[in-house]
Amino acid sequence: MTTAINDGLLAGTVRDSLKRAGNPFRNYFARNPDDEVCARYHVPELFAAERDLLHAIIDLYRYDPMTHSEVVPILGNKGAGKTHLLHSIKHGTGGQWQLLVTPGVYQKDTDFLEYLLFQIIDTLLGGGKQKGSRPLDYVGDLLVRRQLAVALHDLSADDKVELFPPPGFGRWARRLGLGTTQAGERAEWLAENLSANGTFGRVPMPLDHVLREAGLPPERACELLAAHAQKTEPHNAAGLMRRQIYQGFARAVLLKNEGDLANFLTYGFAELDFQVRPARQDLVLALLKVLTDVFRGLKIPVVVAFDQLEDLLLARRSDDAHKIAEAFFAGIVQGMHQIDGLCFLVFAERGLWNRFVPSLDGYIQDRLNNPVHVPRLGTVKAIRLEAPAPDLVRRVVEARLRPVLDEVAGDTPLDDIFPFADDQVMRIAKTEPTLRDMLQQFRHLFDHLVYDEAPRPAAPGVANRLVELGEPAFTAPVAPANTFPDAFTPNDKQNRINSLLGKEHEAQVRFKSVTVVEHPANEVPAPTPPAIPTPTAQALPQVVQRPAAPAPAPQPQPQPESAAAGVPPASSFPPVAELRAPAPVVTTAPPAAGSVLSFDALADLWDQEFRSARRKIEPDGALTGATRELQAALGTFLTTCHEHGVKVGPWRLQHVVPEWPFGDHPTYGAVALAHWACKDGQPWRVAVGLFLARGAGKPKDLEVKLAVMDIAPQVVDHLILLRPEDDLIMTGKSKTLWQDAERRGQHARLEAVALDGYAQLYSFPRWLAAVRESLPEGAPLPNLADLIQEKAEKLLEQVCLPIQG
Repeated sequence: MTTAINDGLLAGTVRDSLKRAGNPFRNYFARNPDDEVCARYHVPELFAAERDLLHAIIDLYRYDPMTHSEVVPILGNKGAGKTHLLHSIKHGTGGQWQLLVTPGVYQKDTDFLEYLLFQIIDTLLGGGKQKGSRPLDYVGDLLVRRQLAVALHDLSADDKVELFPPPGFGRWARRLGLGTTQAGERAEWLAENLSANGTFGRVPMPLDHVLREAGLPPERACELLAAHAQKTEPHNAAGLMRRQIYQGFARAVLLKNEGDLANFLTYGFAELDFQVRPARQDLVLALLKVLTDVFRGLKIPVVVAFDQLEDLLLARRSDDAHKIAEAFFAGIVQGMHQIDGLCFLVFAERGLWNRFVPSLDGYIQDRLNNPVHVPRLGTVKAIRLEAPAPDLVRRVVEARLRPVLDEVAGDTPLDDIFPFADDQVMRIAKTEPTLRDMLQQFRHLFDHLVYDEAPRPAAPGVANRLVELGEPAFTAPVAPANTFPDAFTPNDKQNRINSLLGKEHEAQVRFKSVTVVEHPANEVPAPTPPAIPTPTAQALPQVVQRPAAPAPAPQPQPQPESAAAGVPPASSFPPVAELRAPAPVVTTAPPAAGSVLSFDALADLWDQEFRSARRKIEPDGALTGATRELQAALGTFLTTCHEHGVKVGPWRLQHVVPEWPFGDHPTYGAVALAHWACKDGQPWRVAVGLFLARGAGKPKDLEVKLAVMDIAPQVVDHLILLRPEDDLIMTGKSKTLWQDAERRGQHARLEAVALDGYAQLYSFPRWLAAVRESLPEGAPLPNLADLIQEKAEKLLEQVCLPIQG
């Protein structure tokens, strides 16, 4: 469909319907791998070859669980579609299920394996879904099915009769040997349906349905699985951990009690009866190996995908980026050496990868650049994302416009890319470097076509992509032949949007902004006859004054090409002092896209990330499993408050240590250090930590946190612990520990935090990354103090010293 036909259709009810539907290109980037925008506008053919290659690499770890851990870089320019590709792997329908871990902000002061372990635990216990299933539900269902099937096969005949007693006879029937055949058949039927061998290609029956059909109560099944693990697992450290993990999954799946598994993965694994107490790093490595062994036994690949590497490593621009990058990549290599069966995917900008990797040590470079051989597909060293082909760009445009066109009123037949024309779509697809740039251009073009009521000339033109042209604010006088022409020549650079709209010549100009450049009077050259000002001359945003050329000799000179084209020589330009900007034009048009994020846009991003975070930490056990992730988020929150000058009453942050690990406990031994000070006062060194343990882990968590005030030399004056509001009361050993600290004169405070408060903390790093991603490349963050103080007022008061009066 041509531009002229579209102009005829774009009127009346059609235009009104498009206005009501809104601009479908307003969301032109994926905030994170869980962004629902990716699924809403997904085009399966986009990056299909790259996605199939990644699925093939992941399947290497599914079918050969002992495959050595490797790194696969996925490189592309900013906006190339890396996050969208990761979303399609994590949530798309293609490929089989894998545990895909997308870590948050990297903490350079934390041991990498410890960081990796708690990222896996957070993903496993969290409420987020992958391919429609929560990881705990998917892994737990497979594990319980397999272990119960094995336990049933290993039962003796008497044990099977004990498990499935014949009705009516009870103990006498078992003594007489009655019911053995029936019990054996029921056990065999249950084992076959648990292992899906009896489904014959059908979807397996749900686990609770199978148990109900077999007459096996969930409590009895849980006891059977625990007894089998007790009998078959060795009594070394790995066997003890594996036994507890099996029992935790059984209780979570069969009894819907996730607390036991969460408590063991954060507390119990460090409290096992060891003959020799292992160090903190040894505990972490042991649990990480057991967890990955469990996943390998189920043929579930563990994929660790680092997305938006620039935000992951450069969260604090003042840090030494190369030191952080070296620690990060050295940690990945350490994990590759000590843990088998991990697939690391690194989604990075090409420039960032080429900036950091060549400066690393040789052995790190060798492991990062080690190619992966994929059967039937060859050897892969890196996957590079290029700009999609024009026909795929058209498919993307169709996917974006389809919901909008479905709402358009009337029976007028419209093209799939209406209100765009084919030549407009093709021109953008062939000239823009990345998919994000294309979507931004379609966004501007949609606004012009739908929301701009001014008539548009039919002739095409070329232009500056950032300025929108329209009606002038005044009538232009006619310029003589030796001054500026009324319009630029076709060879001059003008707005690319106008070219897509079919404008060939630019007859009129509308001012969006005016920059006035003035020079002192003593720098102005000798006055020359001023040229008649034209709209084009007045609309120039900047004028560069050139020195006056010497008077030419009287002999004839060849006429330059610019003069032949109608552009006057430099000597005919009016002096800078003679230029006067027109009166400012008051306009309600929004700023150019991507220039500055408004307060409302920042608030909308905040609310979106908050809702997503709340869904992830709502399930039972998810909050406990997210302990270290929340602690890292707390450090990021305090650091951002410090950098942006956030004040809480008279208190202001002077120094922040985002995460300070201490002691021997991997989960509880970490706090954030914040130095709060009033004006002209000495700063208070405040440690802020999370107190999330429940049950048997509660006293241990409190004991470890209170020990931070006993460290010599003293680093903490005041301790603040954030405790869930539904479990604030301390009893027993916890109460004794708290009272002992008070008697020693130690200053500590317990703050009750609701689930919304933890969701704000959990979402903060991702919100910050989304804000950075929405800014133009190289643009600094806007000041976020006002937004943080409005959105997190209560949280700020809880992590600060008390405010008097």
